[in-house]
Amino acid sequence: MSREAMKQPEALRLADALDDEFTQGRISNHSGREAAAELRRLHAINEDLLDALYIVLPYIEYAELDPSYKPGAVSVVTAQISEAIAKATGEK
Repeated sequence: MSREAMKQPEALRLADALDDEFTQGRISNHSGREAAAELRRLHAINEDLLDALYIVLPYIEYAELDPSYKPGAVSVVTAQISEAIAKATGEK
């Protein structure tokens, strides 16, 4: 596994940092803890959505061969999905 693949996602790193700040008494209210929990929740949702995009992309690419779709329409969606994957994985 590459070093980049093992790097902790930024949302989880920030969530851990907020938890540490709370534990060490540098923040006294629970808003930091709530923010950490929300970062973890959103990260989990992002991972689920990314998995779904990886699953659906080949089917959409295959749909480009279907003459019932408007020419170019499927390639636009394919490009949007590919761009979203690249952003989510840090490839862009």
